[in-house]
Amino acid sequence: MLDDLSLFIAIVAAGSLSQAAKNQSIPTATLTRRLQQLEKTLGCKLLHRTTRGIQLTHEGQSYYERCQPLISSLQQATQELSHHILDPIGQVKLLAPINLANTILKAFWASFLHKYPDIRLEICLDNKKDHLLSTGADLALRIGQQQDTSYIQKYICSLQTMIVASPQYLAQAPNIYHPNDLKNHSWIIAQPLSTIKLQRNHEQIEFKLENFRAQITNEMQICTDLALHDLGLCYLPENVCKAEILSGRLIKVLPEWQTPVRDIYAIWPSQKLLPTRVRVVVEDLVAYMANLG
Repeated sequence: MLDDLSLFIAIVAAGSLSQAAKNQSIPTATLTRRLQQLEKTLGCKLLHRTTRGIQLTHEGQSYYERCQPLISSLQQATQELSHHILDPIGQVKLLAPINLANTILKAFWASFLHKYPDIRLEICLDNKKDHLLSTGADLALRIGQQQDTSYIQKYICSLQTMIVASPQYLAQAPNIYHPNDLKNHSWIIAQPLSTIKLQRNHEQIEFKLENFRAQITNEMQICTDLALHDLGLCYLPENVCKAEILSGRLIKVLPEWQTPVRDIYAIWPSQKLLPTRVRVVVEDLVAYMANLG
């Protein structure tokens, strides 16, 4: 009935059935049938066709005056909703791990906001894995594939991990030839990277770090700074200490041994429609990380 009512409003606005049919891109016969269907539902005649166009009945005039503002408001609301869904505009709330957001993604945020000036980006940095629906977030970045089936997951990139230390520490510490030698060293531990897995060909070794100088629960940049001050070995994602490795201020330990990669995923609730403003965040994150690689 709502569609038929919209067509009735369109007929009155056009001044004739033929013009209204042309405006709506439907046959005049179809428009006439829909008008008759509305009149049958209401139980009254709404208009008469004349040589000059149309003539509203008393009931038709009253009905038009009451319904036209409502239909106009509904159409405007629908257009605005469509605009917000289809266009990159509006607010996006994103949850991200602290050490990911302020290292490898540090340059992403400004470039993204310059590209999409109509998007308001609320970035919440936290290493907790809060449920998105409870926080009102549209999107989250997570380390590793999530087991929760209530999420849709999109792979973003993989980050290499490594064991590092300063040249000064390595010069005065016991030599490291094999992963078993790592147990004789002081460690600066960044949670949750407190267990190390190493592989070389078919040889695999895993051990938990226990002999530590300082244990930092969630701030890997502090771990990097402590390693730069010659306080021990540190197991970190490459993105956290890449600049220090390139400058030689930190050295990769046991480079011939492979350490695990950390897969980064964007996740969002499976029951939630992904508006364009959120979708472009995911797409641009994927493109940004691909360009860095």
